Amino acid sequence: MPKQFKTIKPITAKQNLWSTLDIPVGTILEQIPDTTNLIHPIRGIVTTYNDQTIAIPYEYIIPNYEFKTTILLLHGFNSAPENKQAIINQWLLDNNVSDHITLIAPQLNYNPNKAIKQIGSIIQEHYGNIIVIGTSLGGFYANYVRAMNQTDQIKVHAINPSWSPSISLKKEVNQEQINLKTKENWKFTETYLNYLAHFEKACKVELKHYKGNNYTLHLANADELLTFDTMLEYLNENKVPHEVFYYNTNHRFETVKELLENSKNDLIP
Repeated sequence: MPKQFKTIKPITAKQNLWSTLDIPVGTILEQIPDTTNLIHPIRGIVTTYNDQTIAIPYEYIIPNYEFKTTILLLHGFNSAPENKQAIINQWLLDNNVSDHITLIAPQLNYNPNKAIKQIGSIIQEHYGNIIVIGTSLGGFYANYVRAMNQTDQIKVHAINPSWSPSISLKKEVNQEQINLKTKENWKFTETYLNYLAHFEKACKVELKHYKGNNYTLHLANADELLTFDTMLEYLNENKVPHEVFYYNTNHRFETVKELLENSKNDLIP
């Protein structure tokens, strides 16, 4: 069944080329498939209004339907979500909220361009009170979601996030990979690296404009793979609102339960 959204800000004719008609606050709009790539999948949705097809960013609309809280878990490079997925599911059960919160933990495409579209499609499908939790490369994707979507309907928690994966993963180009969890064989190509470089640039351009209150970093004190000084300097220099928690763990981040307790207000409003 198509989803409906209600406008919370007025949209004026030709505002960012979204519409040639004025759309007042409170207008109900029906979502349709984005078959012509009108909008970045993480930024918003495509709707119809007076027989016109329009791309509208999420900050101009809210869902006009009942929705449950959704956790979107994004795993790291050459990995899979199973371990952290199991811990989160158990935590939801222990806190008696598993009937009210949906956990989605996709196996992300190895191609970063397809992974971003995959993430955007999930956000569109489950848009409402959505919490994105990403670790390592998934943390980079979480940062990208925060940068490209300024609305606080989406809450972002980045765990040991890669800030410049096109640099840290350069050594993996054209290397045969065996997925650490699924044992699948695949190759990390230069095209994949170039996609990451493109997303990095966009992230660093857009993230400085975020002024909301739902962006949290969860960092290991003993991360053996990544450092976070450059990222934190960027956030502080650009006055990007964020909260930071530090944990006595390594890059594998074996303190997920502690993270969930620290994030309880987001997960259980």
